[in-house]
Amino acid sequence: MRARCLVVLLLPVLACGCLFEPRDAEPPSTQDPIEYLPRTSPRNVWENCRLALENVDVTGWDNAVHETFLYEPDSQTLSQYPGAFATPWGKPREMTFVNAWFSNRPIIQANLLDEEISTPDGSGGRAEWDIIYFLNVTDRQNNSVTRYRARATLVFELKGNYWFLTYWRDESGESDPDNPQVLLPTLGVVRGAFAG
Repeated sequence: MRARCLVVLLLPVLACGCLFEPRDAEPPSTQDPIEYLPRTSPRNVWENCRLALENVDVTGWDNAVHETFLYEPDSQTLSQYPGAFATPWGKPREMTFVNAWFSNRPIIQANLLDEEISTPDGSGGRAEWDIIYFLNVTDRQNNSVTRYRARATLVFELKGNYWFLTYWRDESGESDPDNPQVLLPTLGVVRGAFAG
């Protein structure tokens, strides 16, 4: 009796074909994986920030920035967007901004160490850098290009086994290398514009 019941139950399955038929192969991914560096030094973390910008990769930025992250704008940006920076700009606001900015899929060319400036490896689990960064950002909708160049103070800290970016202060916009009379804005302007 049991054998008959088992045969009756298996007949519809056998009639439909093999349970383990192979499925069609999926096409390969069109985008190569981003080769982020291990977060074993401040320099690697900053390079990962560059890779995240150029690949408009939110996850890469999220992994580089620590939960205690704090951003402070330069005085020009603060006067232009006072409401955007009325409360501290921590990691939650940074990630909201990055998500909004990257969702527009801008084309970003980033030189985050525009000049040879001292970038110490850090001692005691902390490294402070004074840098100049330079970005070309192309809007995909209208192909307009905006350039950003600024002097900034960065702090990297060793948290557990990994280094993270924990502080970013834009000090001032810097002159355009192609037109020294023009002062370019900081990335604070982008943060202010996407702050809502």
